[in-house]
Amino acid sequence: MSTESNKAVVRRFIAEVWNAGNLDAADELVHPEYAISGIGTGPDAVRHNVSIYRTAFPDLECVVEQLIAEGDWVAVRLTLRGTHLGPLGDILATGKPVTMKELVFWQVESGKLRAIWSQGDALGLRIQIGAIPASVWHSPFIPAEEQDR
Repeated sequence: MSTESNKAVVRRFIAEVWNAGNLDAADELVHPEYAISGIGTGPDAVRHNVSIYRTAFPDLECVVEQLIAEGDWVAVRLTLRGTHLGPLGDILATGKPVTMKELVFWQVESGKLRAIWSQGDALGLRIQIGAIPASVWHSPFIPAEEQDR
């Protein structure tokens, strides 16, 4: 497939699965061996992962800020916005609005997402919903062996 076709797959995945919550679209867009760490593989893993986040943030919107493709890889810079209205793991709903940046690389094979590598601002997200004090962000890192000095 061309890089433009691969980019279209990623755009559709973001628009339909993440933004619209159309979990059935995962069957068409996700390879059976697509792995999500700690969750599983294939379309069922994607449905589970998206459900976790859309339960916590029912108004979740993923905005594509930049999208670049080379070969079978598509890189996307995203801004995610939503309101924390449901549990996120053991963190109860806070009603707080959040904004999170994420960088994702997807490998596309035969029109389906085959692999993912992502890095999101999980610390910033937890600070915004009050799960971690904001002072953590501004505190310098002190190695354990130097903390008692």
